[in-house]
Amino acid sequence: MALFDQLRSDRLAAMKARDEVAKNLLGTLMAAAGKDDKSPDDETVVRTVRAFLKNVEETIGHLAGRDTSVQERERAILTGYLPVMLDEAQTRAEVEAVVAALPERSPRQMGKVMAELKARHGSAIDLKLASPMVKAALEG
Repeated sequence: MALFDQLRSDRLAAMKARDEVAKNLLGTLMAAAGKDDKSPDDETVVRTVRAFLKNVEETIGHLAGRDTSVQERERAILTGYLPVMLDEAQTRAEVEAVVAALPERSPRQMGKVMAELKARHGSAIDLKLASPMVKAALEG
């Protein structure tokens, strides 16, 4: 099931359960993700979820010492829609595998390696984490 369809289904379930936090969050999330396209792809939905999650975490930071139960609930809901990210060891192994398959190693191959990592893993790989690993692998 596409992620956007899952959002729609979960919002309906929240409405039936009278869960106002989930209903409102998912409705707003769907509106933001579907702003340009009525059925956005999973990558668009994941980007939107990450943006919402960043905002929720900033809000939690600003509410230090006050009740953040609603924001904590929103964070839990949002993280449920994110793919499982590769950890540092898995990222390093993937970088090494892609670099090993190159016919030649040079820093000029950086874009090619990053594109291959993105193609293989999509939003499940942290490219900011992978970038210095790729640079080091291509220089060594």
